[in-house]
Amino acid sequence: MAPYFDDLAERLRASGVPAGEVSETVDDLAAYVAESGKAPEEEFGPVEEFAARLTSPGDDAWEQALPDVPARRFFRSKRFYVFLLCYAAFVVVVCAGWLAFAPADSRTGFLVGFLLGAVIAAVLMTVRLRRDHRRHAP
Repeated sequence: MAPYFDDLAERLRASGVPAGEVSETVDDLAAYVAESGKAPEEEFGPVEEFAARLTSPGDDAWEQALPDVPARRFFRSKRFYVFLLCYAAFVVVVCAGWLAFAPADSRTGFLVGFLLGAVIAAVLMTVRLRRDHRRHAP
């Protein structure tokens, strides 16, 4: 965990926030920062001020301290796109190699299996994304 979140957790515990709530809050905030691709300081401000806002009195103090919900549900960094490109290139090279060097009678079977696997993966991914979308829809 980043030093920012370690310091935040210490400050929240020192302010009397229960350990379970501290852990859950810090984990949620760390996940949010990981998805946004920004530094915690950039997203939430100095740790001292952010911890003070989180522990300030009031029923909605926690909600006021958090940044606005982003318009997008998924954040994809440049590393994600590089990975996706490398993975696609790997798949193309493996398929081309198999088609070029495999025995002629196994090429059709390979293509059918590959396409069937691709369709199954696409269906499973679509089902998962729709389920997540419904779960998080207002």
